[in-house]
Amino acid sequence: MARRRDPVRKADEELQREGERQALLIHSAAAIALYRNWDWRKTRILNLLDLTETVWNECAKDISHSMIEMCETETGIEIQCGDGKTWKELHYLNHKIDPGRMTQEKWIYMRRQQKKWMAPQIVAGILLALHRKCGFGFERCARMYQQIDAIEQEYGKDPQKTAQACLELTGVKIHEKLRRKEV
Repeated sequence: MARRRDPVRKADEELQREGERQALLIHSAAAIALYRNWDWRKTRILNLLDLTETVWNECAKDISHSMIEMCETETGIEIQCGDGKTWKELHYLNHKIDPGRMTQEKWIYMRRQQKKWMAPQIVAGILLALHRKCGFGFERCARMYQQIDAIEQEYGKDPQKTAQACLELTGVKIHEKLRRKEV
């Protein structure tokens, strides 16, 4: 008889995969936007991706605030999910979560809901890095946000197509960049 997979682990793995998929798409789109519109080249783009990871880790230390909340507070950019909700309406993006106090069903539900917010969080990380580390203000962050979205649309929100275009245009191979520190 086949062993049934742990549903909590499955939900966590699905969230991880969605994060990887969205990171590939959004980082590729951001690299293309910086190349096309800001005249950034490979080394500077790679440095930004490193800074984005640094910002992500800095924000992860304060789990009482979401990356999206920090982005809005610091840059003035409100990032919404596709359903029009903001981070203010969602408990699982705003508070310290104690997994020991959640039922299995609630944990799985929370993880499935968080999948919808992976893309906004990744965009927020890029905008925070541009703001904190590169001096981008509201207007430049807003333009970058629009450019990322436009490039995602241009490539049909396909992570592989966008990553390939990124490689061909900028010389940046996002897959390797995302896994470089894991090796």
